[in-house]
Amino acid sequence: MDSFECAREYVASFHVYAGNPFLSQGEAELKDLALLRDAVDEAIAIHVRELVIFEGLSWQAAAGALKPSATALRNRYRREPGVSSE
Repeated sequence: MDSFECAREYVASFHVYAGNPFLSQGEAELKDLALLRDAVDEAIAIHVRELVIFEGLSWQAAAGALKPSATALRNRYRREPGVSSE
Protein backbone atom coordinates (compact mmCIF):
# COMPACT_ATOMS: atom_id res chain seq x y z
CA MET A 1 0.00 0.00 0.00
CA ASP A 2 1.43 3.39 -0.94
CA SER A 3 1.60 6.34 1.44
CA PHE A 4 -1.41 8.08 -0.11
CA GLU A 5 -3.57 5.00 0.37
CA CYS A 6 -2.43 4.74 4.00
CA ALA A 7 -3.47 8.36 4.59
CA ARG A 8 -6.85 7.78 2.88
CA GLU A 9 -7.41 4.70 5.05
CA TYR A 10 -6.73 6.74 8.19
CA VAL A 11 -9.12 9.48 7.05
CA ALA A 12 -11.85 6.92 6.35
CA SER A 13 -11.45 5.45 9.84
CA PHE A 14 -11.54 8.82 11.68
CA HIS A 15 -14.96 9.29 13.32
CA VAL A 16 -15.47 11.82 16.08
CA TYR A 17 -18.99 12.98 15.25
CA ALA A 18 -20.44 9.59 14.20
CA GLY A 19 -23.52 8.72 16.19
CA ASN A 20 -24.27 12.32 17.15
CA PRO A 21 -28.10 12.39 17.24
CA PHE A 22 -28.18 16.04 16.21
CA LEU A 23 -26.28 15.49 12.93
CA SER A 24 -27.06 13.54 9.81
CA GLN A 25 -24.44 11.00 8.75
CA GLY A 26 -23.32 13.33 5.97
CA GLU A 27 -22.96 16.28 8.34
CA ALA A 28 -20.98 14.14 10.79
CA GLU A 29 -18.65 12.98 8.00
CA LEU A 30 -18.06 16.57 6.83
CA LYS A 31 -17.37 17.74 10.37
CA ASP A 32 -14.86 14.90 10.80
CA LEU A 33 -13.10 15.87 7.56
CA ALA A 34 -13.04 19.55 8.54
CA LEU A 35 -11.57 18.65 11.93
CA LEU A 36 -8.82 16.61 10.28
CA ARG A 37 -8.13 19.37 7.76
CA ASP A 38 -7.79 22.01 10.47
CA ALA A 39 -5.53 19.80 12.60
CA VAL A 40 -3.27 18.98 9.64
CA ASP A 41 -3.08 22.64 8.56
CA GLU A 42 -2.07 23.66 12.09
CA ALA A 43 0.48 20.85 12.40
CA ILE A 44 2.07 21.78 9.06
CA ALA A 45 2.27 25.47 9.98
CA ILE A 46 3.92 24.72 13.33
CA HIS A 47 6.36 22.23 11.83
CA VAL A 48 7.39 24.53 8.98
CA ARG A 49 8.01 27.42 11.38
CA GLU A 50 10.11 25.22 13.67
CA LEU A 51 12.16 23.83 10.77
CA VAL A 52 12.83 27.27 9.30
CA ILE A 53 13.60 28.99 12.60
CA PHE A 54 15.45 26.29 14.53
CA GLU A 55 16.91 23.99 11.90
CA GLY A 56 17.73 26.49 9.17
CA LEU A 57 15.51 24.98 6.49
CA SER A 58 14.93 27.51 3.73
CA TRP A 59 11.43 28.67 2.84
CA GLN A 60 12.08 27.41 -0.67
CA ALA A 61 12.87 23.91 0.62
CA ALA A 62 9.77 23.96 2.83
CA ALA A 63 7.61 24.99 -0.12
CA GLY A 64 9.14 22.23 -2.23
CA ALA A 65 8.37 19.64 0.43
CA LEU A 66 4.76 20.77 0.64
CA LYS A 67 4.05 20.50 -3.08
CA PRO A 68 1.13 18.20 -3.71
CA SER A 69 2.02 14.82 -5.14
CA ALA A 70 0.96 13.85 -8.63
CA THR A 71 -1.51 11.39 -7.08
CA ALA A 72 -3.09 14.10 -4.96
CA LEU A 73 -3.45 16.44 -7.94
CA ARG A 74 -4.86 13.69 -10.13
CA ASN A 75 -7.43 12.77 -7.48
CA ARG A 76 -8.35 16.39 -6.82
CA TYR A 77 -8.81 17.52 -10.39
CA ARG A 78 -9.86 14.36 -12.19
CA ARG A 79 -13.30 14.81 -13.72
CA GLU A 80 -15.70 12.15 -14.85
CA PRO A 81 -16.49 12.56 -18.56
CA GLY A 82 -19.88 14.20 -19.03
CA VAL A 83 -20.30 15.10 -15.36
CA SER A 84 -20.74 18.76 -14.50
CA SER A 85 -18.57 20.13 -11.68
CA GLU A 86 -21.43 22.36 -10.49
